[in-house]
Amino acid sequence: MNYSPLRSSATAAQSAQIIDLSANQASVYEALTYPHFAPLLHSLAENANVVAVGAEVEGVPVGLAIACLNRPDDAMPRQGQVLSLFVTPDHRNRGLGRLLLTHLETELGDRGCQQLEIRYLSSPQSPALERILVQQQWFAPQATALVCYASTDRVRQAPPPHLVDYLGRWLDRLPAHYQFFLWTELTPAERTDLEQRMQGDGLMQRFNPFLDADRLEPLNSLGLHCDNRIIGWVITYRIAADTIRYTQMYVDPASQPLSRSTLLLAKAIQLQVEQLPHTKGTFRVDIDNTPMVRFVHRRLKPYLDEVRTAYCAIKILQ
Repeated sequence: MNYSPLRSSATAAQSAQIIDLSANQASVYEALTYPHFAPLLHSLAENANVVAVGAEVEGVPVGLAIACLNRPDDAMPRQGQVLSLFVTPDHRNRGLGRLLLTHLETELGDRGCQQLEIRYLSSPQSPALERILVQQQWFAPQATALVCYASTDRVRQAPPPHLVDYLGRWLDRLPAHYQFFLWTELTPAERTDLEQRMQGDGLMQRFNPFLDADRLEPLNSLGLHCDNRIIGWVITYRIAADTIRYTQMYVDPASQPLSRSTLLLAKAIQLQVEQLPHTKGTFRVDIDNTPMVRFVHRRLKPYLDEVRTAYCAIKILQ
């Protein structure tokens, strides 16, 4: 176990240690990261592509940074990603976050990492993180997406014009040869047809409805037929007992009149509101998807509890 004394000017410099973590320390550090990263701490002994660095004050864990490397046999240069960087509230603003990141960068560089990235969501802690990135000479963070959160209660309580209440009116304007269907009713022949069409269509590939098919939420994953040909879909996943993620939404650009993508989304939301009361939903919109970003700001905001921005920053290590 390697120790590196902190050298910042804060009180922490006199009493804290930076530690290269091993798997046998995982249980005392896993509370300092998200639950889905805890298994990485327990796999440190057998997984050389995961690096974890801890900070202790008087033997008590107060900070943790976790990163992963791409596989050494990959054709691309070795790249890493900071997965988690956390300091307990009582020990913030003492330079611990910067020193954890410094130690992590050094360790990754020693393992051949050439470029490191960090992804995060806007929050009250973002300015502190961004100050650290400036100090560590990272490139300026770039916005990559909007991440939106809502609840069925918020949808029900939102003021008119109401997305779900007005669904019937929109459906009345939908030509008869357009029909919704549950994605679980997709036939093998339809799937084969879609897969063949996607091979030559980059936009369809971007919104691939078959990714992680085993996680599909059957309640409100929907498709849209036009003359018995699939032209659109909204695919959802159940990511927690009370939360559905709206993951992929696509409508053939040639079939966009009457806001048919809006209809798909509204229908999926209606099914959740009616059949799963007091639950939550979330979705992500890439920042370069200008029409959808505009739609979020102009149409969906009254129904959303929160809109956060996802950022990515990179640093060249070698």
